[in-house]
Amino acid sequence: MRSLLAAVLPMLLFISAGLQAQDITVKGKVLSAHDELPLPGVSVQVKGSDVGTSTDIDGNFSLSAAPGSVLVFTSIGYLSSEIAADAQGTMTVKLQPNLEELESVVVVGYGTQKKENLTGAVTTLDLSTRENEPLTNVSNALHGLPGLFVNLGNSMPGVDRATIRIRGVGTLNNNNPLVLVDGIEYSMDELNPADIATVTVLKDASAAIYGSRAANGVILVTTKEGTQRAQVTYNNYFGLQQPTTLPDAIWDPAVYMDLKNQAVLNSGKSTPEYSEEQMQEYINGMATDPITYPSSNWFDIALDNGFIQKHDISASGGGDKYRYRVSLGYLDRDGVIIGPNNNERKYSLGLNTTASLGERLEIGLTLNGYYRDYTQPSYSNGDYWQALMRSLPIMPDQLEDGRYSFPWIRTTGRNNWEHPRMLALEGNDHKIVQRFLSTIYANYRLPFDIQYQVKLGVDKYDGFRERFIPQMAKFHPKTGARQNWNNPATAPRSYNYDDNDLNLHFYNTLSWQHQFAGSHNFSIMAGSDYHNFRQKTFDAQVTGYLDGSLPALGAGSERLSIGGYSTEDVLISYFGRLNYDYNEKYLLEATFRYDGSSRFAPGNRWGFFPSLSAAWRIDKEAFFSSSGFDLFKLRASIASLGNQAVDLYSYEPGVELGQNYNFGGKLAPGAATNSYTDPSIHWETTTTYNIGLDAALLDNRLSITADVYNKRTTDILRTVNLPNQVGNLTGPKQNVGTVDNRGIELVLQYRNNIGDFNYDVHGNVSYNKNKVIDLDGQILYGDGTNLPTITQEGDIMNAYYILDAIGIFQTPEEVEAHAFQDNNTRPGYIKYRDVNGDDIINGDDRIVVNASSIMPKYTFGFGLNLGYKGFALSADFQGIAGIKVYPVDNLAMPFNNGAGATWEWATDAWTPENRDARLPIVTESTGEEGNYRFSDFWVRDGSYLRLKSLQLSYALPSSWLDQMKIKRLSVFVNAQNWITFSKYDDFDPEAIVNAASLYHYPMLKTFSGGINVTF
Repeated sequence: MRSLLAAVLPMLLFISAGLQAQDITVKGKVLSAHDELPLPGVSVQVKGSDVGTSTDIDGNFSLSAAPGSVLVFTSIGYLSSEIAADAQGTMTVKLQPNLEELESVVVVGYGTQKKENLTGAVTTLDLSTRENEPLTNVSNALHGLPGLFVNLGNSMPGVDRATIRIRGVGTLNNNNPLVLVDGIEYSMDELNPADIATVTVLKDASAAIYGSRAANGVILVTTKEGTQRAQVTYNNYFGLQQPTTLPDAIWDPAVYMDLKNQAVLNSGKSTPEYSEEQMQEYINGMATDPITYPSSNWFDIALDNGFIQKHDISASGGGDKYRYRVSLGYLDRDGVIIGPNNNERKYSLGLNTTASLGERLEIGLTLNGYYRDYTQPSYSNGDYWQALMRSLPIMPDQLEDGRYSFPWIRTTGRNNWEHPRMLALEGNDHKIVQRFLSTIYANYRLPFDIQYQVKLGVDKYDGFRERFIPQMAKFHPKTGARQNWNNPATAPRSYNYDDNDLNLHFYNTLSWQHQFAGSHNFSIMAGSDYHNFRQKTFDAQVTGYLDGSLPALGAGSERLSIGGYSTEDVLISYFGRLNYDYNEKYLLEATFRYDGSSRFAPGNRWGFFPSLSAAWRIDKEAFFSSSGFDLFKLRASIASLGNQAVDLYSYEPGVELGQNYNFGGKLAPGAATNSYTDPSIHWETTTTYNIGLDAALLDNRLSITADVYNKRTTDILRTVNLPNQVGNLTGPKQNVGTVDNRGIELVLQYRNNIGDFNYDVHGNVSYNKNKVIDLDGQILYGDGTNLPTITQEGDIMNAYYILDAIGIFQTPEEVEAHAFQDNNTRPGYIKYRDVNGDDIINGDDRIVVNASSIMPKYTFGFGLNLGYKGFALSADFQGIAGIKVYPVDNLAMPFNNGAGATWEWATDAWTPENRDARLPIVTESTGEEGNYRFSDFWVRDGSYLRLKSLQLSYALPSSWLDQMKIKRLSVFVNAQNWITFSKYDDFDPEAIVNAASLYHYPMLKTFSGGINVTF
């Protein structure tokens, strides 16, 4: 028996061991965790063995592995992942993007570079991070980027384009950055955001390759290209829009009339605005006759929720020799103003194709642009909002028969009542724009690996605007008497405006790169540019219409005006770049650009703009190898940048028609020079210095970027005033002025994943200090603004120059003891500091407030992204600090020329019983010098923090979609601009930067939802 067991037992053990070692078949699918799309070509390896495979075009894999084995998944652009083999069902593996690797190549001027080898200050935005946000224009996607102040001052459909400032304001002229789309100058806001891959911002010497147009920074937009895998993508969203903030206006007639009477009496008048009899009649009539005695909330009457929808479809594909992408987009948007005169329609087309013809030649063609139209009220957007801010609760809307009405009760300053509904609905102002950028390019590899690239771009803009203003009238609610809003002698009237621009762009480059001795890497690029800008305009105005049924120009009998002009502008450039690095450890870059512009006189047309930058990859040093840093790089740069910010033909004397001459006592028509010119004007020059640090550690999970910069702009072009005795001529443009901008930028990001959970936390803050160094002793008041500002040597540009408020008078004795302000000064009035001690408060007592009206000291942004399996939650905040706003007039100040007031004047104004009030005694602001002089009492803090975007999305599992042949399907909801934190709450502070009133289209918040599907 023992011998039998001895023989059988080893056999049983061998069989058992063999059964345990039997391989299992593992099947699965690999997806991108970012968009749930299948990943082809992923390496699937059994850890510790040579067994492996790769995924097919649909991301599927199958292999044999021993039970308990660990599979290692690796793919370029994604973080590797190790997962235990599972024979039960089909595995679904999601790889997280390796953002560091995906961002390793950055677009720069006339080429690309590895991000880790950059020597300049460059910021890149991947537009996929803004996916599903209700972006109507690309510029609105740039909020919160380091070093950028992005301000949306007008949210009206059709013109809601943000103003962008990069590292401060350095000139008294145009401060807009240069924008290039795929290397060609073009407006980023004439592109569909869905067609854009990345936006790169060049902020220092990295921009110098663009020379005379780079002083304000450069923005490079790269459009999406085709993929080797054929796919069709459809995205949409639907949403509602509302104003973020509106003034807290008084819409109660009784409260309004009572407070208005108080203001009139407090202003020193003996008779109230409304008598007791009128007020009692009104209050009694409200219960029985709401038409004659309305309680009108005009924000509810004249505004409504806006509706927005957007649809985008694209098809892309290709092979080894060609790639293509074609897209169509549609945006339909109704604004918050009632009626048809506040909407926008956009139709976009995008085409990007490349083809390889042999081993040496690649050619490509792109086409991007819009057909769009939008409308606004016939009396302009600004006039409409001014009328709305002047609305009163006692203003009736419409009579029973639909005619527009006006109050029966007289109000000072309202001889001809504005009517917001009438201004919103009557007439029209319609603009149609077609603008397309077409490019064709070729890359050819010459002998010795020299690359030749040539590109031609054609930018065609056609804009046509029709505006018709009919005769408008309102009717008395008691008597039916007619009151004309506009003059029947000039209305109806019709306007036509036609703009036609043709811009041609051409550049070609030669480039060569080579490595010597295995360590020394050289690359050289040289090229030339040619730019031609042509513009033609035509406009006409006609009146004499019988009615408003036929608004065509030919239907009018009297031509009021005909005008138009044409211009041409040429820029020719030569440029080059040299890059050297030693083992990617020590890096050096030098560029030059030689520009010639027709904007200057012969002899001053050419300018030379060089730059030099260097970097040291300390992490590659042997002594730093155990530091734990994946990247530690120091950067430094210096560059000379230009600005041709001068009007066309400024070097030549202007001749103006319509200057009559007296010959023998008779006037004869003629022309005359109206301005003095200086033919020696030349480029503005900005010299920029930058020191930076790039660091990454913890396996690239934590990244840090810091920059310190100094920008000095010299030879600023500005108009120099002349005494009237010199022919009463406008002064010439001259190179006078120097401005500094110094600042710091800091960017932090941490990202990680724990199993199926991934997260990303990021933030940045920028500080900029602006200072005027030299203006040749001149002082500029209110330069480029209606605000009480000053620009002078030693201060920031457009600093507030106003009286210093030091409190509110409490007693007559306090008024008597203080410097004289005016005859109406009494308790409750604002007390101003007598700066010069002459016992009189006047303009000599103004002080400079160290806060700009045009540029914040701080800009910042932060956010987080969370992902778990198919769910994703993201939140992005953005804000500014260190800027002041100063709105005046209707609703910003109480009872301005017949307008109303906000509730704070009913609750927080000074009275003998409320001496600790925040506001002075309520008075009319029309003609009232005392409380409403320009002073720091009314300067408001324009800082804000905004939840720019909050988004929740869910991507359906691929196992649900495979049977329907769908590669990806996700649904989402998004809230944009939903929450804003600010000390100023009368209006959205972003909407009134550098504005003197509240007559602006308000900032909008949007709640939207939609789907993304890929086949």
